[in-house]
Amino acid sequence: MVRGCDPERLARWRELDGLPERTESEERERAVLRWSVEFEDRERALEHARRMAEPWFGINHACNKALDEERKRSWGTPGLRAACARLDVPVLIVDGARDIRPRTAVDSLAALLPRARRVVLPAAGHQPWVEDPEGFRRAILAP
Repeated sequence: MVRGCDPERLARWRELDGLPERTESEERERAVLRWSVEFEDRERALEHARRMAEPWFGINHACNKALDEERKRSWGTPGLRAACARLDVPVLIVDGARDIRPRTAVDSLAALLPRARRVVLPAAGHQPWVEDPEGFRRAILAP
């Protein structure tokens, strides 16, 4: 949450995060603040994150917990790597070079998939279709 977040937003996120219970409005605000760091365009980050929260469906904490447990249990295992290497379908990976997540996850996936084509959008973060919609469109429409 810290990278790219101004001190006021970070303080508010920490305040919301520390509440024992949050209202729906506070949960939405917390999510918007968290999501805003995903965008390389710092001036429009809150705008993009607010748009993601409309309409507001809430956060499925049980699903997030299950996905995190799955990630810890099987991501990066020899079995998963072997399954990726056997995947005989064309795969397009479009990612933003300015994503705050470690590049190794996408790099390793692209290296394992035998029929992967990768397009890295240099000025985009974690959601390249939002920050570079034209580059994303070109990537998915390219032969």
